[in-house]
Parts: sequence; C-alpha cells; structure tokens
Amino acid sequence: MRFKAKLLSDQVSLLYSIIYSIAKLQDNTKGGILYLDPEFVRISCKGENGITCFMELSKDIFLEHRIESAADNVIVCQVDLHSFKLALQSVHGHYSNYYSNNNNNSNNRRHNKSAIQSVLAGQQMVILKLAKRNQQPCLCLDGRQADDSSVEIHQAIPVRILRQTEMQYHLPPQINTPNVQLELPHDRPLKAVVDKLRSMGPHLYLEATMKGDLTVRLDNEGASLACFYSNLVPRWDDEADDEDADNAPDPDATCILKVDAHKLSTCLQWQQSPLPVSSCLMGMVYNEMLILHILLHPDQVGFFTYYIPVYFIHDEDL
Repeated sequence: MRFKAKLLSDQVSLLYSIIYSIAKLQDNTKGGILYLDPEFVRISCKGENGITCFMELSKDIFLEHRIESAADNVIVCQVDLHSFKLALQSVHGHYSNYYSNNNNNSNNRRHNKSAIQSVLAGQQMVILKLAKRNQQPCLCLDGRQADDSSVEIHQAIPVRILRQTEMQYHLPPQINTPNVQLELPHDRPLKAVVDKLRSMGPHLYLEATMKGDLTVRLDNEGASLACFYSNLVPRWDDEADDEDADNAPDPDATCILKVDAHKLSTCLQWQQSPLPVSSCLMGMVYNEMLILHILLHPDQVGFFTYYIPVYFIHDEDL
C-alpha cells in the first residue's frame, strides 16, 4: 500500500480551508474517514450533533500523486481531522494564482511545461504520504514553515486503515428530492444573519419558494424577527429537465424548516474563509433535511456538502 502526493503552497491552503470548515463537526471519538483513489479524494465526517459532511476533490488538488493498493488502488482510513488541520496549518501559506489564472485551462496546464514552471516559481513544495512511524500507519506531511522557509516541518498523524468495503457506511445519507432548491447569493452571506438571530434564540425557521424568495425567521417569547432574501436563483434536478409535463417540478413549490441556529451557523463557517467558492446550493426537504452543497472554483476542483437534520414541524405549529 502506497500513497504519495506533491502539493504547492496554494493547494495546501485550499485543503486547509476545507478541513478547517468541516473539522468542527467531527465526532472526537470516531474522527473522519479519508478515501483515496487515482481520481478522487473524499472525506466523510459525521458529528455528534447529527450533521454529516461529505467532501469530494479531484486529483487536481495535487500537483502529482501516486497511489497503489491491493484493493483496486483504493485506500480508506480513519484520521483525526483536528490533527490534520493543525498539520496543514503549520505549512500553509497564502493563495497564489495557480487556480485563478488557470481555471479555464486546467487540462492544458498538465501538458504545458513552461506554465507549470512559472507556477512553481516562488512556491514551496509539500509532500503528503502514507508511511509507518514506530510500526503505526500515519498520514505524513513534510514541508517548510510558512513564515520561515529555513525551518523544516515533519508531521505524522496516526491513522487506522479500513477495508475498502467499509466506505459504504460513510457515504452521504439517502434523502428525498428537495421540495425547494435555491442558489445562495455571494454578496449577501447568510452566516451574518444567522449569527445575529441565534444570539436571541436557539431555533430558526427557514421559509423558501421556488420563485426565489427566502425568509429567515426567529420566533420566541421575547422577540420575533425576520430577514428576507429575494431574487435568488431556483435550481432544478438534472433529471427534472427530462421528465414529462405531469412530473415536472412545481415552480410554485414552497417549504418551511425549523433548524438549530448553532448547527446552521457551524455549517456556514466556510463563508468566512478564503475558499474559492463557485456557488452554494441550498436544498430543503420538508421535515427531513437541510442540504448545503458548496461547489468550489474552478468547478473541476470538487465540492463539499452539509446534511443538517431539522426539527419535525406539526401542522398545528404552522
């Protein structure tokens, strides 16, 4: 079993920002599940609060990588995401132009030697690999300190190797088709509103329509406040475009959910990080789930998705 990858400083920063956003959800007794194959890097994290986060990144997160295993070149292991975050923090720097200048030419840059050399100029190389330390399998990270390149950093995070078949227990939850799906605006972050409202009450109501309206409402004995978003972009499932008229999605569909304000705020942590986000899709399944699907920029880099449980709303509560 072998895994070794090379990352540039901005790729490390991207990975750090994602791990930072999801590490807070980790169940400290279980850790996160890391899945590696020749094409993808996946991380599944289930928190004690019922939230599930699933991340998938393409191999473009690495400058180059090599993976070998007897299980069809697939490696699955359990890793402490807090330790992984701290290891990445010790070597991560600021974003360069690796993604922003090449978002339209990701395929070409693999074959353009001069372009790659220009990207490498001024950037540090970090090695991520699986190795044994004192007979214990570890996820190792070798690089140099971000603030002082003369200081070498060697990190070793203990992991537990799992069978490939165990990944089936850590896949995203199966849910019904969302009643409402809207794209959240970049210029009006939802987290700022949620943080203000959660200081006045533990629960929030989200009301949305496929016409592009979203209301975030707080109702308790001491206060009743609401924040309104309009002109949001409705999103349909890809399959819905091919369905006949009788099964077509309802453009007048509405949905209301009751969510834990602290959980929602935690899952919006990425809005305060330097992540290059392309879009965020919010899906609402009545009395079942709130989904936040964050697509990274450029699109081929990958995505991560939060699955947030909601409170059951009785008809008399409406």
